[in-house]
Amino acid sequence: MTSGRDLFAPKLGLTLPLCGFHFVFFFLYVSDPKKVASLFGFWPQQALTQPWGFLTFQFLHSGPMSLFFGAFALYILGSALEAEWGTAEYTVFWLVATLGGSLSAWMLGTPLVSDPFVVPISMLFAYAFLFPEVSFLVFFVIPVKVKWIALFSAGVLVLAFFRDLFSFGAGPAFVRVVGAGAGFLYFWIRHHGRFRARKAAREAIVAVKTAGAVRQDEALEKRNRELFPRVEAQRATERSGVEPPGGEGLRTELTGLVVPGVNICKPVDFKGDKDGVCVKCEGFAECSLRYLAGEPAEIVVKKREP
Repeated sequence: MTSGRDLFAPKLGLTLPLCGFHFVFFFLYVSDPKKVASLFGFWPQQALTQPWGFLTFQFLHSGPMSLFFGAFALYILGSALEAEWGTAEYTVFWLVATLGGSLSAWMLGTPLVSDPFVVPISMLFAYAFLFPEVSFLVFFVIPVKVKWIALFSAGVLVLAFFRDLFSFGAGPAFVRVVGAGAGFLYFWIRHHGRFRARKAAREAIVAVKTAGAVRQDEALEKRNRELFPRVEAQRATERSGVEPPGGEGLRTELTGLVVPGVNICKPVDFKGDKDGVCVKCEGFAECSLRYLAGEPAEIVVKKREP
């Protein structure tokens, strides 16, 4: 998956078609503003007879500057978030943000016909939460970290809320806030839920690996403890000058148990089964072969001082 820090990826997916719809609806709106607004805007009284209005209101713009900033923000932020999440999750996010605006407008009886900027604001907050240190070029010149842009936008959103509250009433004021907050709230819940799920999965994997390692250590220790008395017996027999029966068979068996690449200790550190370290080591068979060859001459276990 492409990193969300790549502001211009992916080239295919949902973001580019959404941007295209903004331009298509804008040209339709310019040709016949009244008809297009009545047909594709969101009108609470016609919500059930024109259900597409729950989504299509998002593509309406009153002028070229609104179109430019709306489509530009959608392309930059949407492309990055789609690359980070994947098209399926990004689609759900877009629907939640869009329906957050239209459903709240339906409940409050507020029409939506232009410039809602609901989805771009939700995207900005989500992007700033994920990549707060990424810088955007404001006016294509001034580098500003996205976290500061998000904080500034939140302040503007609060001011717009009070302006709409006193100028147009509670409906338009709450629609903008609820719509912008719905997408980010969805993202917040999913982000933290996914974080907890990944943490639990990592902990489960670690637990399984740890349990497997413990079982392997136990099996290795059991094998080495059963093996070393035979090594001691063969060494004692060889020291007496008598060729022990099956001596080469034991060496062959030990050679087959040697694990290549294990960093073994010096011969003098080999303790056989006299402590709990050597018997859990994968290099036990190799050290046992050295012990049969006389390295070390004797196993010395230092007594711990009380």
